[in-house]
Amino acid sequence: MKPEIATIWACVLVLVLALATSAGSARADEWETLRNDERVHNGLLMIAIGRHIELTCPTIERRTIAAGAFLLGLANHAMSLGYSRAEVTEYVEDDAEQARMIAIARQYLAQRGVTSLEDVEGACRVGRDEITAGTQIGRLLREG
Repeated sequence: MKPEIATIWACVLVLVLALATSAGSARADEWETLRNDERVHNGLLMIAIGRHIELTCPTIERRTIAAGAFLLGLANHAMSLGYSRAEVTEYVEDDAEQARMIAIARQYLAQRGVTSLEDVEGACRVGRDEITAGTQIGRLLREG
């Protein structure tokens, strides 16, 4: 992978993780708007699912520029709700919120027949299905 693409993806990952979490119960009320916003919720879920597929399936990789653009749009939307960039980052990096989003992503994958986190065949199948169907998850991935 080219260094600049790796750097872009690292930035994307940091922002995704920041958008997928909240800072515990003290921050929970502050994050309620983000957590309940359909676009933020679904966007972070798509990223979490795509990330699992990418990390598990050796024949599928992320579309770095598409993923970065998607994430930037998601962050801009979150900021349009009245949150600062720092607050959005804090939300995405929150351990409790990340755990919540990962649990939802696992449920999504399980409903599609992925039997465990190590189920390479299942993750690859779901990834190919998402790519073929042209879903948001599929648009973030490519076979390669």
